[in-house]
Amino acid sequence: MPALFQFAGGMLAMSNKREKIVKDLMVSLNACRTIAAGSSLTEAAGLLKRVVLQSRAGAVQPLVVLDGLVPVGLLKVSHLLDLARLPQPGSDSYVGWSVSTGLEEPPSFCGLFTHRIQEMSGKKVGEVMRPFPVTLQPGDSLSRAAYLMSHYGFEILPVIKNGRVVGLLRDKELFLEMGRILAGG
Repeated sequence: MPALFQFAGGMLAMSNKREKIVKDLMVSLNACRTIAAGSSLTEAAGLLKRVVLQSRAGAVQPLVVLDGLVPVGLLKVSHLLDLARLPQPGSDSYVGWSVSTGLEEPPSFCGLFTHRIQEMSGKKVGEVMRPFPVTLQPGDSLSRAAYLMSHYGFEILPVIKNGRVVGLLRDKELFLEMGRILAGG
C-alpha cells in the first residue's frame, strides 16, 4: 500500500517504489578529479586549467583534495580567485598598497592581481581547500543530501560507513536523478 504524505494543502501519494538513497547514487573516488593536499597551487591551477579547457559547458567540477587516500575537502576555481581578491576600500588593507575609498579602481591597484597570484605560488592545496563540513551515510535520504549540499555550498560530499569513505555523492548525480523523476521515471 502506498504511503501518503501531507503537504501544504493536500495529500501526496507515493508509489510502492522505494525512493533512491545516497548509496544508490554515490560514485567511487575514481569518478572525480583529485589532487593531494600537499600539492602546490601551481599544480592545482594547471590541473584546473586543463579541466576548464576541456569543459564544453563552462561549469568546472571542483577537485577532491586527498590526504593519502582520504577525501578531506574541495578546491574550486573560486577558491583560487579568492586568493587574488583585491582589498576592499575601507575594510581591507594590504601592506605596501594604498587603498582609496572611491568606487573607481585606484591606480595603485595596477599590478596587484599579478602580485597576489605570485604570492600564492608557494602555498599548498591543503592551505587553501575548503574542508568537508559534513559527511553523508549510505542510507541517507536524497533530501538530506540535497539540503546539506545547498546549505554548505558543496557540490561533492563524502559518504562514510563505519568510519571509512565508501564513495562520494556529487550534485551531478542528484541533478540526473531529479531529471529522471521529472521525466516520470
